[in-house]
Amino acid sequence: MSTAPSHEALLHAYVDDQLAPTERAHFERYLVEHPLADERVASYRRQRELMRIAFDAVLHEPVPERIHVGRHRSRFAATWRAAAALAWIAFGGALGWLLRGEFATLPAQRAAETELVQRARMAHVIYTAENRRAVEVAASQEQDMIRWLSKRMNAAVRVPNLTEFGFQALGGRLLPGDHGPACQIMYQNAAGKRLTIYLARADGAARPVRFGDEDKVHVVFWSDGTLAFAVSGELSNDELARIAAAVARDSRTRG
Repeated sequence: MSTAPSHEALLHAYVDDQLAPTERAHFERYLVEHPLADERVASYRRQRELMRIAFDAVLHEPVPERIHVGRHRSRFAATWRAAAALAWIAFGGALGWLLRGEFATLPAQRAAETELVQRARMAHVIYTAENRRAVEVAASQEQDMIRWLSKRMNAAVRVPNLTEFGFQALGGRLLPGDHGPACQIMYQNAAGKRLTIYLARADGAARPVRFGDEDKVHVVFWSDGTLAFAVSGELSNDELARIAAAVARDSRTRG
């Protein structure tokens, strides 16, 4: 008997109802035979519900006037149809291998997301353990830090206010990313627990909010098309989801 699938794209496609009826039926039979895979599906469904609760208010905010949807609608629709077609091809091929007990290659998008989560988590673990050099530029020099990081990132970098969650900004630092500069903004609460926001340049396409794999340091990540965000911390998924919603809301209203 084969082990539970490690193909995150296929699992997410099933949870998000992106599989064709025939593929879905085959995959449901697979889940019956593989309890570990079924447990992961249940976990992703719980995470999606947390995301819905945390981001519901953001989704219902009025669209800012500065965003002219009509101007880009045709081009976006064509791009989306092309992306959807490629996704279906990837999922179909992956399902064929999976049902034979093999692991398929992650699509490029999932590979990029995995890279983002790994870099964000590694940076979090390394720099939150520091005392004297946790950040390169202190929050007391916030405006200088914002200008510096924004220039290096070639995008507007913000320092969201997270005091409602008990976290105060400590500062930030520049980091190497997968495709150019990245940066990290660090926060700390009264108990000394630290939270980080990792930012990297995105590929131009907005990506939905997702949780990284289960780990002591949880990561929730998404992309607004310009920047990819990854919020990391030793917090519950519920807490992290609400903080991520605040970060996304701050980026949208001030961007």
